[in-house]
Amino acid sequence: MGYGTTFKRLWVYMSKYKPMYVLLAVTTTVSIALELSIAWFLNIITDAAVQFNMDKWIDFIFVGAVILIVYGLNTYIDNYFKSKVSMNVRNDIRIDMMNHVLRLPHSFFSNSHSGDLLSRFTNDNQVIGDASGRIIVDLVKNPLLAVAAFSYLMYIEWRLALICISIGPLMMMIGKVFGSTVRKTSNNMQLKQGKVTSFLQDILGADHIFKMFNLEKKLMNQYIDHCADVIKIEKKLGKINAAANASSTVVGNLTFVIAILLAGYFVAKGSLNVGSMIAFIQLMNYLVMPFTVIPTLWANMQQALGGAERTFVILDHPVEYNDIQEQEISRKPFTSLKLSSVSFGYPLSDSKSTISDISFEIKEGQKIAIVGLSGGGKSTLFKLLLGLYPPDQGLIQINGRDIREIGIREQRNYFSYVPQENYLFSGTIKDNILDGNHSADEYELIAASQQANAFEFISKFPNGFASDIGEKGKSLSGGQKQRISIARAILRNSPVLLLDEATASLDQESEKIVQDALQKLMQGRTTIVISHRLSTTIDADCILVVEDGRIVEEGTHEQLMMRQSRYFALYSSQKEEEQERLYSVT
Repeated sequence: MGYGTTFKRLWVYMSKYKPMYVLLAVTTTVSIALELSIAWFLNIITDAAVQFNMDKWIDFIFVGAVILIVYGLNTYIDNYFKSKVSMNVRNDIRIDMMNHVLRLPHSFFSNSHSGDLLSRFTNDNQVIGDASGRIIVDLVKNPLLAVAAFSYLMYIEWRLALICISIGPLMMMIGKVFGSTVRKTSNNMQLKQGKVTSFLQDILGADHIFKMFNLEKKLMNQYIDHCADVIKIEKKLGKINAAANASSTVVGNLTFVIAILLAGYFVAKGSLNVGSMIAFIQLMNYLVMPFTVIPTLWANMQQALGGAERTFVILDHPVEYNDIQEQEISRKPFTSLKLSSVSFGYPLSDSKSTISDISFEIKEGQKIAIVGLSGGGKSTLFKLLLGLYPPDQGLIQINGRDIREIGIREQRNYFSYVPQENYLFSGTIKDNILDGNHSADEYELIAASQQANAFEFISKFPNGFASDIGEKGKSLSGGQKQRISIARAILRNSPVLLLDEATASLDQESEKIVQDALQKLMQGRTTIVISHRLSTTIDADCILVVEDGRIVEEGTHEQLMMRQSRYFALYSSQKEEEQERLYSVT
């Protein structure tokens, strides 16, 4: 995407605030007029002083006061609306990004680092806002100020004006020489800052891990390396900016010195009065200064367009559905779920297929257990059922209908999901449970927490359901978080329940409580459960043994035990481990 195209897309956001830009055009015009009026004011004051003319001094004081008051008021309005339009554009882009990101497919998040996304929401968004307000207005104002100052200089002394305007082409050449390098280096800086943000996000949320494994020194060294990379880019950018500023300053001051020497010469000859020379000096500042800052402003605009391009890359990514809708709770009847020769492989996976030729059917009210070693494709199967990935081959049907005809929202509404690693959002216990059903009343909230064996520990908190759980529920134990997630699933009340090793990470006492809650949750529901503890799968209507993405055995517990094959080996091995653990405890 070229920067011209990027600016056109950015202008779509900016054009929503045309009245503000019209007002900024007025304040910019007034500002330029005031700048010139100061030069004019210095001219008449100086001439009056040289001529010892005191008759109009009261008038001069009044005019000066008016200029200062208008200047201050105009500056306030100008800065306020620059900030306001920047804030509005930033906010619009943030909202559009969030609206889009929430509709992105699971595959996008799997292949992106959350820290990089966060950087685009923050760092890139900030520079885009600055460009939409201060930078773009100043890019317009400074050339206009230079033209106005040049016109006034022509009025005062055309020969001096021509010497002064010669700075323009030189400054443009400097901007062209350094601009592309500044843009490239600035883009590298943004990318590196995104990586640093990603690194910080990784470690700041995992203090128990780096403390447990004594990783402080390793992480500190890695952070030092990241900072060294940032400093390296900053130094390079500093050198480029320093060279650009030094070049523009030398050219500007050289032009200024030459013009002043000539102005003094003209005053000495009597062809230019002192007041005009003072006005000329002031106008020189207005002529030189714009050309001096334009290269920096242009570099900042290029950096902002780089940030905008990174933002639009996200906004251009295909989404799962066209709009965000209110939460829907499925009350549709469920009769069957059928998979026919389903195969799937992750796009970036080295293996040809994670799941291969999976077929099974589950009827209303049945329970299917999926067992097998880690990495066999069990959790991937759940992702297909939840529509997080489409199958590469085969057919998934709900109530005899192809999921591609149903639509992804309706497909997901058939399922309640309790994963092994549950995620709770910052906020209160009540907020997190009601995520299962926003329209649930207080009675349903309490009933769900009781059924999930969570009501007792919730009641012990000083604020009960209004207790804040902290970031990702860090103020709760693993068992407590799991029970809240079960209460959330209970409120969702979908006909099919997916349990992905929901007790695998819990201690024995918590596991018993959570397992009891899960048994209540499964009552009257069609259930597909991935279980590491085979003793919980005995009552399943069908057990699927999955290895390397394939179903290698299926049947009831009794049937599989009689075959004395893979399931028998897994079950017997677990029983031996449990007996050894029990023996070691006693």
